[in-house]
Amino acid sequence: MSERDPLTRRVFLTRAARLVLTLGATPLLGAGTALRGQTPYAGGVWLGGDHHIHTKYSIDGRYEIGEQVDAAARTGLDFCVITDHGGPGHDKVALTRAYPELLAARKRNPGLIVFQGLEWNIPAAEHGSVILAPTDDEAEIVADFESRFDARNLTRQTGELDAIEGVKYLQALRDRPLFIANHPARRGYDSPHELRNWADAGPDVMRGFEGAPGHGAATFVGELRGHYIENPGPTSFPGYPLSSYRTFGGYDYYVAQVGGLWDSLLGEGRAFYITANSDSHRYFGDQRVVNRDTYKTLGYVTMTSETEPSVPGQPHHDTDYPPGMYCQTRVYAARRDALSVMAGMRAGNMYTVLGGLIDGLQLWVHDGEQAAPMGSTLLLLRRGATVEVVFTITLAQRPNLGGSRPVLHHIDLIAGQITGRVADRDVLQNPTTRVVARLLLADGERRGSTVTFRHRFANVQSSFYVRIRGTNTEVAAPQLDPPGINPWLDLWFYSNPIMIRLP
Repeated sequence: MSERDPLTRRVFLTRAARLVLTLGATPLLGAGTALRGQTPYAGGVWLGGDHHIHTKYSIDGRYEIGEQVDAAARTGLDFCVITDHGGPGHDKVALTRAYPELLAARKRNPGLIVFQGLEWNIPAAEHGSVILAPTDDEAEIVADFESRFDARNLTRQTGELDAIEGVKYLQALRDRPLFIANHPARRGYDSPHELRNWADAGPDVMRGFEGAPGHGAATFVGELRGHYIENPGPTSFPGYPLSSYRTFGGYDYYVAQVGGLWDSLLGEGRAFYITANSDSHRYFGDQRVVNRDTYKTLGYVTMTSETEPSVPGQPHHDTDYPPGMYCQTRVYAARRDALSVMAGMRAGNMYTVLGGLIDGLQLWVHDGEQAAPMGSTLLLLRRGATVEVVFTITLAQRPNLGGSRPVLHHIDLIAGQITGRVADRDVLQNPTTRVVARLLLADGERRGSTVTFRHRFANVQSSFYVRIRGTNTEVAAPQLDPPGINPWLDLWFYSNPIMIRLP
C-alpha cells in the first residue's frame, strides 16, 4: 500500500459496518453458519425501500404523510423514508403536526418500516436525504439539525463550510443517521471535492448518492427522464461535461459512465454506495390543483377541488410514481427491523433496480478461504491469489407494475483498480475501470428462476473493486435518455461494489 493509503488489516476488519466473512465462521450479521463454498447470504432478509418521499409538508408536495405511507405499502415496499424539504419554520411544524401524522401512519401500517427523515437543502450544494434511527427523540433531532444547518434557515452563510459542519453534527450523534446526496448531477452543484469533503467529515453517515434519481414518469408529461432538465449555472462545477446534466438509462451520469466520478471515488477505496428512489411528489395522472400559498401561513400545502387540464407540449414538473412502483433500493438486513435496514445500507449491502427488472441479486467474492458480499472488503492473505466473483440473479417471474414482465438481456461485470486517495480532490475519472465481461443468460448456471455466474481474477497483484449492472436492452452501455422515452422499456439494475485488497 502507498503512504497515501495507510489502511491496516485491523482497519479492514473493524471499519464501520464493513464485513469480511471467513467461510466456516459465523457471519457478523448473525445470519447463522456459512459453510465452505456457500454464499455469505444466509439467514438474513432482503428488504425493498424508498428513501426520498415528499408530502404536503414540502412546498412542492401534495399528499398526506399517511397517503404516501399507504402507497408504499400497496406497492410492496418494506421500508420508506419521509423526506420533506427544510425551510423557514418547517422544523417547528414538523414537530407539532407532521411527526404525529408519521406516528399514526406507522401504527396503521405495522408491516412497513417508516423512517423519519429530511431532504436537506445542503449549503452551497444540492439536496440530500437524512435518515434518522427510530428513537424517542428522532423528531427533535431532525428539527434541531434543520434549524442549524438547512440552507434555507441560515442567515449568515459560509458556503461549503456550513455543509461540512452539518455532516459533522450528524457524525457526532449517538444514534448515527444516514446521509445520501440526492440527484447529484442534476444541476452540477455537487462538486467532486464536496462529495469527498462530506465523506471525510462523516465517514459513518455519508454513504453515497442516488444512482437512479426518481421522477420515473417525467417523460410521459413532456419532460426529460428524472426531471434532469438543467444546464450549467454560475454555481455549477465547471469541470462537468454538458452530458452530465442528463440521465442515461434512468441513472445519474456519475453512475452510468464507466470510469466516471463514482468509479473515481471507489478507486480511492472509499465506502461510497448508490441508491434508487422515487422522489415522489405528484403521481402520474393526478391533475388536482394544489394551493401552495397556505405553506407560508400553515406550514403545509392544501389540496383544492379544481383540476388542471393536460395541455400537449406543456410539461408538468415533479411528476413521478408512488413510492416503490418503478424503482427500489433492496437492502440485505440481518432482521426485519429499522436498525438492521440502516446497518445494511451503511454497509453497502444493497442494490438498485428499475421496473422490477430482476427479483433478486446476490453478489459476493471469495479466495477459497474468505468471502465478502456487496459493500464489504475482502482482504487477501497473500499476493498472487485467485479471486472468484459469484453472483446469482433471480429473474423476474411476474409482470411489473407497468404491466409487462421484464426479460434480462445481459450483465456487465465492471472492475477498476484501487490506487489510493487522490491529491486533486476534484478528480472525476478512474481510467483503470472497464467492463471486463459481458454475460448473457446462457453464460450462467440456470436453476429454475435463478442464474448463477462466475468469473475469476487469477494471480491478483494489485487491489481492485468489482461491481455489476444489467439491462433488458441490447445496448452496449446506457444511452442518453431522449425525450418521450417509455421508462418501462429501458430498465437497469446496478449492484454496489466489493473491494478486494492486498495486505
